[in-house]
Amino acid sequence: MDSFWSSSHAQSLTGGAVLIIVSALSTYLLFVDAGQWSTALALIAALFALNVTCFFMFTSAQAENSPRRLLTLLWLQASAIVALYFLVDISFVAILGIVWIVQATEIFPIRTTTWLLLGSVIAFSLSQIFHWGDDSLMLAVTGSVTLSLFHVFAVLATHRARSEQELREETAALNRELLATRELLSEHSRQSERLRIARDLHDLLGHHLTAQILQLEVATHVTEGAGRQKVEQALALGKLLLSDLRTAVSELREDEPINFRDAVQKLVSDIPGIKVELSFNASLNDIELAQTMLRCTREALTNVLRHSGASRCVISFTRSDQVYTLQVQDNGGKRQKIVAGNGLKGIKERIEEAGGNAHWQSDHHGFLLKIQMPASLERKEDSPEPIERPEP
Repeated sequence: MDSFWSSSHAQSLTGGAVLIIVSALSTYLLFVDAGQWSTALALIAALFALNVTCFFMFTSAQAENSPRRLLTLLWLQASAIVALYFLVDISFVAILGIVWIVQATEIFPIRTTTWLLLGSVIAFSLSQIFHWGDDSLMLAVTGSVTLSLFHVFAVLATHRARSEQELREETAALNRELLATRELLSEHSRQSERLRIARDLHDLLGHHLTAQILQLEVATHVTEGAGRQKVEQALALGKLLLSDLRTAVSELREDEPINFRDAVQKLVSDIPGIKVELSFNASLNDIELAQTMLRCTREALTNVLRHSGASRCVISFTRSDQVYTLQVQDNGGKRQKIVAGNGLKGIKERIEEAGGNAHWQSDHHGFLLKIQMPASLERKEDSPEPIERPEP
């Protein structure tokens, strides 16, 4: 229930119901007083119907993220409302303007909305003076001020709700990115700890065991009788222990694959309004390369959510011919022409700086971002130094 009341769907239904009720009631009252308006009733009814139709088409265009269609419907709706202001002398027709300014607040910056609010208030005030100025100018001014304040209140409430929603979405995105980065850092910490232990074993135990073996070899030459057999057994045991130590150090120093898929999974979890699918058949060994790929994935997802209007996104990560390939593809086919913004430019710059390449394309099927990075760029740890046998 809470999710319904906080959704845009509930707002659209409420706004549509208000428009239908106001339109029906206004038309009914005009029919009752049809003596003066009999010749204009058909036009007025058509304007009310146009306003309601534009509203529902506007909400549909919002879901499809179609800016040009949104603007066309918004201005067509505004024209119908202004015409009704001057054709209908019923003051609560101003509710149409309140609903319209709420729609404008949802798609325009607050500065643009302020100018639209001023224009809407002026249009309504002039219509009130047109209808009531000869009979009661004070009534016209009072009605204009009162209903204009409702316009302002609607803008403030809508702008605040919009700002809070954007803040919640940004916070959720930052939280997902934090969880994904923490996953990579945990992998890096485990690798670093394994490497530290391997180095300590190599530097401390390895050299001490080597020195002990050399001392035991000397002892075999200076010991006679039953004692020599015990020294030889200790020497064989020391060599076996040194061999096991070398094997353990080598295994500890081997790079474990970074679980890049889990990091991306945390990045895309619980994203509203879009289905994200992952297709991974490769793993990474370098934490820096993994972080670069993760940042590019996050930026690509931001572009998908803000600009594509897509309902589905597929993220794939593969390796072939010593090349890593990361692809982010959506089904938002509304963007036929792509103008690279800061997000795409940042991805390209970051990948090229790391030695790879990035390119994108868009058609009626959707948008595809493809990133390729040579596997040879992965940072390799220095091979373990051999445990030297010091001179006796």
